[in-house]
Amino acid sequence: MNVRCRIQRCIVALACSVILPASAAQILAADRPNILVVLADDLGYSDVSPFGGEMNTPALESMATNGVRMSNFYVAPRCSNTRASLLTGQQSHAVGLPNLAGDGTQLPKNHVFISEVLQQSGYHTYMSGKWHLGNTQNFGSVPDGHVRDPRVRGFDDYWGYTENHSQDNFQGSYRLLSDEVAERSYTTSGTSPGEPGTFYQTDAITDYTLDFLQHNRDKNASEGTDAPFFTYVAYGSPHFPLQARDEWVDPLVSRYEVGWDQIREDRLANMKSLGLIDPSVDLPQRGDVANTGHGEALHQIRAWDSLSSDRQDDLTRRMAIYAAMVERVDYNIGRILDNLEANGELDNTIVVFMSDNGADAEWHEYGFNAGETPRTGAALDSMGTTTNAVDEHIFLGSGWANASATPFRNYKHYTHEGGVKSPTIIQWNNGLNPSLAGQISNQVGDVRDLMPTLLALAGTEYPDEWTDLSGETYQTQALLTESLADYLTTGTAVDDRELGWEHEGNRAFRSGDWKLVSSNFGSTTGGAGINEWELYNLADDPTEANDLSDNPEFADKFAFMLAGYERWAYQNKVTGTLPWSAADFDRDGQLTTLDLEAFVSGWLDAAPVGSMETFAHGDVDLDGDTDVDDFILMRQAFELGGQGQLIAEFGASQGVPEPSSLVVAAGLLAGFHLFSRSSTSTEQRP
Repeated sequence: MNVRCRIQRCIVALACSVILPASAAQILAADRPNILVVLADDLGYSDVSPFGGEMNTPALESMATNGVRMSNFYVAPRCSNTRASLLTGQQSHAVGLPNLAGDGTQLPKNHVFISEVLQQSGYHTYMSGKWHLGNTQNFGSVPDGHVRDPRVRGFDDYWGYTENHSQDNFQGSYRLLSDEVAERSYTTSGTSPGEPGTFYQTDAITDYTLDFLQHNRDKNASEGTDAPFFTYVAYGSPHFPLQARDEWVDPLVSRYEVGWDQIREDRLANMKSLGLIDPSVDLPQRGDVANTGHGEALHQIRAWDSLSSDRQDDLTRRMAIYAAMVERVDYNIGRILDNLEANGELDNTIVVFMSDNGADAEWHEYGFNAGETPRTGAALDSMGTTTNAVDEHIFLGSGWANASATPFRNYKHYTHEGGVKSPTIIQWNNGLNPSLAGQISNQVGDVRDLMPTLLALAGTEYPDEWTDLSGETYQTQALLTESLADYLTTGTAVDDRELGWEHEGNRAFRSGDWKLVSSNFGSTTGGAGINEWELYNLADDPTEANDLSDNPEFADKFAFMLAGYERWAYQNKVTGTLPWSAADFDRDGQLTTLDLEAFVSGWLDAAPVGSMETFAHGDVDLDGDTDVDDFILMRQAFELGGQGQLIAEFGASQGVPEPSSLVVAAGLLAGFHLFSRSSTSTEQRP
């Protein structure tokens, strides 16, 4: 970053420091924690050893021993959506990213990145690895900057790739964006044709991470300061293309010769012994191949023993490459943790490890290579380990992705558990409550929680407005998520909460232990069809095997969950209209005066913005106020439900004018106080 730009930001930080809340000042006076967020790419839930996998991941084992494993931590179904939520604390739709980000995508000015808030509050901020959040030019620029420049969004220094969703691991397009950290020198080819050089993406991401950490120390020493760091390490592994050095891959081949069916069984047994899964849970049947692209219809993943020996050998090596990539990520996490410990910084560093989504099944048992003849001989031996073009485009496929998601359903792209559940570990030696250290937590968490959680632990607050590097000041959206700060420091659980997802038509809504979910390809098992809703009680059925959507006993629960999803989708800008069913407060399938009374009575006494009760208590648009806008939304919902006349007559009977001005708010507040907060509903509306 240009020195002038750094000085400008220091001035802004100093100016803002005088208005920090008391809690922030107290933390500043003490020792504010460093923050390290490590994100793996397309890692399955059960791949790593702390979550039941057979892969050798000692660094993550160490984190699990000293930290807490979050067994119910959720992310988005796809990479850039999770990255947007991680950095903004928002559902990705709400920040203009319903699907995958392209290189030209520009996020709207309605949010702030956690890196920006922490930078302004005095943190040194660094990022290394995969960006995948599009063009940053609408937020301003830095001298000698780039069109996709993380420094514009609050990072002091950056190294990695800002183009596309992936790069070649041995070569590729990478850049250093910094004026204070020196560029490293690597070779991208060896002495013989196809032989890799010294460069390997995962190693290089870590090299620069260590350089940034040293930069923080040197800068503090030279300036006589003690600024903490926020470092975001976004590894590109094990995302395709599958590539790793031959010496890492060869020892792992024999491990996977047993095939994906046996690996699934072994992993489930491990998960049960670790306490991650209840002993009563059965291994579900193999998953589906949703989209082959090779003329095959939707079908169930084939049994390993049904494959030819050549195909088994081909697929075995693919999984060995994938495992080598995962183990290399762990090796490099170990490098970072060792570096922090050697410099006396580990104890006061909050370390968060997670994956951006479930394992990648694109799109066949054999990946994108489904149309190829299985590789044999020398072609098999060199798969994914050279810089030759034929070895640069290797994919995992749905068979092994199904094993990576053990015991859950589906994968990346989808909103069943296998697509959105992340193997997450949080370590903080100085601050984590001792009751959590070394434990497996069932606390429900979400990637969006990191924004309020880390800001609280850093002693700063989420701003209502933000001024970007272009000089424009704009309002930020409220955070519709939860902070886990108290949970991590006291061990006190956060109450049941609501989470929602939508991606490419795949939808889900979780409330407490219940989950409503649908997929855009249906199922081969005689269950739900394309875009048909399924209902599960995750407490009894964590693998989503027993669909209760057609069970009359749970009809009320189904309606409750469906209304919850529709409201969530509206609030998070997945849809632009509040469905009429969202106004059906007593869930009887029709809109009546009882529903209107339930809304209005709550409208008089709203809960605080952001709470689970907020919507039911009248603040429909979640802006923190119960005002005319909320009544108008309800009126629109009634009109969509064919009951526009009802709400008009109801308002007229109370002397309420048409909802076209703020007079409506005063009229309603004056006239509808007669309704009590009682409701005919037996269950609180989400």
